[in-house]
Amino acid sequence: MPTEVSDICERFGIDLPLFAFSHCRDVVAAVTNAGGFGVLGASSHTPEELEHELAWIDAQVNGRPYGVDIVVPHKLVGAGEAASREELAQRVPEAHKEFVRGLLAEHGVPADPEELFVLDRVPDAATGRPCSTSRSATRSG
Repeated sequence: MPTEVSDICERFGIDLPLFAFSHCRDVVAAVTNAGGFGVLGASSHTPEELEHELAWIDAQVNGRPYGVDIVVPHKLVGAGEAASREELAQRVPEAHKEFVRGLLAEHGVPADPEELFVLDRVPDAATGRPCSTSRSATRSG
């Protein structure tokens, strides 16, 4: 196994470099029990619902690690609207921007503050460098 894969598995306490995001607790538990890292999508759960779901998952996974996604919203206000990138960037609340900056700084993730909320580029998963989100952009793999 490549060193990067071993490092990821060790860091997350998993056997396989498999991360599965699902709103279904059964899928989260199955992936976790198979050696991966199941992640429950819970941004739309009430605190009571979340407590119930987490208790169920805990009972299924026998102490194996799993995650909970409470950051990415289930619904996006304005989804499907024709808005420019600048208009979309203006919709990101300043409090959210500050939260992201603080989170990155707290964990030592280097980031150029001017680039954090530029929506015309996203990081390439393989290189970490920005790549275009344009539909005409291609990526060699």
